[in-house]
Amino acid sequence: MYDICDYGAVEDGETLNTTAIQAAIDAATAEGGGTVLVPPGSYVTGTVYLKDYVTLHLQPGATLLGSQDLADYPPMSIRRQDDRQSRHLIVAKGAHDIAIRGQGTIDGQGEAFWEPQNDPNRWIRAQKERPSPMVQIVGCHDVLIEDIRLTNPAGWTLHLQDSERATVHNITIDNDLRTPNSDGIDITGCRDVRISDCYISTCDDGIVLKSDSGPVERITVTNCVIRTMCAALKLGTNGTFHDIRQVTFSNCSIFQSHRGVAIYTIEGGTMEDIVVSNIVFDSNVPVILPLPIHLDCRRRNDGSKLGKIRNVSISNFIARTQGRILMTAEDGSMLENVTLRDVQLVYPYIESPGPIAADARSGQFSNRSPEARVAEAAIVAENVLNLSLDGLHITWPGDEVPESWQIEIKRENGNFERLHHPTYDEPSPVAFSVVWGRNLQGGRLHAPLAESSADNVERYVLAESDLVVEK
Repeated sequence: MYDICDYGAVEDGETLNTTAIQAAIDAATAEGGGTVLVPPGSYVTGTVYLKDYVTLHLQPGATLLGSQDLADYPPMSIRRQDDRQSRHLIVAKGAHDIAIRGQGTIDGQGEAFWEPQNDPNRWIRAQKERPSPMVQIVGCHDVLIEDIRLTNPAGWTLHLQDSERATVHNITIDNDLRTPNSDGIDITGCRDVRISDCYISTCDDGIVLKSDSGPVERITVTNCVIRTMCAALKLGTNGTFHDIRQVTFSNCSIFQSHRGVAIYTIEGGTMEDIVVSNIVFDSNVPVILPLPIHLDCRRRNDGSKLGKIRNVSISNFIARTQGRILMTAEDGSMLENVTLRDVQLVYPYIESPGPIAADARSGQFSNRSPEARVAEAAIVAENVLNLSLDGLHITWPGDEVPESWQIEIKRENGNFERLHHPTYDEPSPVAFSVVWGRNLQGGRLHAPLAESSADNVERYVLAESDLVVEK
């Protein structure tokens, strides 16, 4: 056991302890590995580096506080993006058999790197330079992160990159719900990752898989509780150059979140062999245009390659929402082999997509599918080969919008300026069909218990489609 206080660390919440903490890690490494102990108290630190066979153990009542001085975070030589930079609080690079565990807290004090924002209804902007991700694990194998609490990052919270055999178990991520780019757990270019029994509350994506640095394979996420102003369980984003496959999301409770399950390819990667099951979700969130499920295959720009989304199964999914399930591929491509089974949608009220969806600025809103963006239906699908929809239940709004769902001011993803002031006089300002579809080839639609929200509205609005509609 290597107690950081034996190497000069001071628990006063003011003294910079980077050298002392690193000395304890280095001493453990010199002896072939061991446990570096952070005892109760608050310890300010800049960047520290984990090494082979070292466990960083935070006891109950122990807090590592990220320094508020950017100079205490020396930059690493990595490709920098706006929300992923080269400075971090805890780094493991090329290490193996490492762990971060215990019942203590890692607090990034990220507010030191945000622009002031006095309006509680608006997003917070980040400063140009900041330490993000807070915890950076890159090029490692046999990694364990367990039981700890992560909070207040300046950007991303925990990033696993180009690593293998990583386990994240029973951690808590608790961030400000307006924190800029504060993803909970990012998995980039990794294989064989297991995430379970975690609680994540954050502004940006909850758990997200990315493939800009390499393919992602064999990822399991289960038994998690997630709240986010963005997507809770997400595959793909800007830079999906490589494939993501063999992924399972199961047994998760998602609440007060903008999107439940989101699968995107916009730079040529293939998303395939994905199973989502046993999910409950609600979108009671101060952000417009929520989507319980969103699949989108498109090009980010005219020079990007078209990827593929195929072999996706989503089952036992219950959503309480005002929004729509949206599944699109831009013209010239198709979503392939998509199954939705035993999906229940419960509407406290209906949000009309028409007035706002057409010019929404978010880069994650089916930007190359203009008809689908504004289509008025519970399920909207465009350019899908072999869509199977079986066992859909819809509960339409009652006579009044529940008071708890009447959020006075809402923000918009991708827009720092525009605020929206919804009205709740009518629970159903527009009437929804059950399904709106264009170019749905093959497949089967079986939803005998689902009716449109009004008698004068068609149940199914289908164009250029030949899927079998069963009564």
